[in-house]
Amino acid sequence: MSKIEVDQVDPQSGTTLTLGTSGDTVSIPSGVTLSANLNANNLTSGTIPDARFPATLPAVDGSNLTNVQIAGGYTACDAITVTNTDTFALTAGGSPVSPESANNCIVSLNGVIQAPGTSYTISGSNIVFASALSAGSDVIDFITVLGTALNVGTVSDGTISTAKLANGAVTSDKLASGVGGKVLQVVTATDSTQRTTNSTSYVTASNTLSVNITPSSASSKIFVTVSSALGLPPGADGIATIFRDATNLEENVGSGFTRLFASAGAPMVISVLDSPNTTSAITYQVYIRETSAVANLSINWTNITGTITAFEIGA
Repeated sequence: MSKIEVDQVDPQSGTTLTLGTSGDTVSIPSGVTLSANLNANNLTSGTIPDARFPATLPAVDGSNLTNVQIAGGYTACDAITVTNTDTFALTAGGSPVSPESANNCIVSLNGVIQAPGTSYTISGSNIVFASALSAGSDVIDFITVLGTALNVGTVSDGTISTAKLANGAVTSDKLASGVGGKVLQVVTATDSTQRTTNSTSYVTASNTLSVNITPSSASSKIFVTVSSALGLPPGADGIATIFRDATNLEENVGSGFTRLFASAGAPMVISVLDSPNTTSAITYQVYIRETSAVANLSINWTNITGTITAFEIGA
C-alpha cells in the first residue's frame, strides 16, 4: 500500500475529495485539525481519534445547540428474555429502572431502533410495546436509558448547600410543619437611670425599658422578660406592668405583674408570652403607677440597670 503525505489540499467548491480506496487507512497526525465540515452521512466506518476534535464540539446542524448538558449518566438495562406479551420490566443490575419518558430511551428490537411513543411507551419501570412480542421470533437487542435533561428554573434535590443560603433567608413561614418553638429573633434594651412617678395611672416613667420588634410571621409568639428594681417610701404601694403599644398585658387588671407594698426597694421580675398576631413593628415597654399618690414610685431603684428582652418564637 502506497503512502502519500499532503500538507494542504484546497479542492474547488462542489468537488468531492476522495482519500484512498476500500481497505486503505487515512491517518491524521496529532496536532492536525480538520477544518472542513464533516458530513456524517459519509462516515460509514472507522474511528477519528478524540484528539482530532476540539474540546467543545459545535452543533451538528448549525442550530446553536452547543454545550448541551445532561444530568445523570446513561443506563444500559439488563437483557430481557422475550415472552408472548407487550410489557417487560426494566432493570439495571437487578434493580428497577424508571425512565422519565419514552423519549429518554433508545430501544432496539430485531435490529431496528424503535420510535418512542409510537412503537413503545414507558409506565413506571416497565416498557410497553405497541403490540405483543413473540418469544419465537422477536429479540430485544438492547434498551438504553438516557439522562434527564436539565430543567432550567428547577433545582435538583440535594444540590443547595448550607453555604448557599443567605443569613436570615429562612423565615418562620418557610419552616416545615411541626418544628415550631424556635427562637427567630431577639431584641433587648437596658436603662440604668432611676425614674420616678407619683401618677396613679400607668405611665412610661420618661420612656424607660422599651424595645421594638417586627414579627416575621403573624403566628409567632413574643416572649417578653423584664428585670429591674422598684423603690417606695414606707406606706406607699406601686405596680409595674408591660404594654404592647397601647395594650396593657397584665394578667389581672388592677393587680399588675409586679406589686410593691410599703417597702424601701425590691427586685422586679416580669415575664409574659404574648400573641400579637401581626407582622408590623410593635413596641413592648414597662409602665408603672402608684395605687395612691402618697409618695414617689421609682424604677431602676438606686440606678440599678434594668433590662427588657423580647424573643420571637416560631409557631
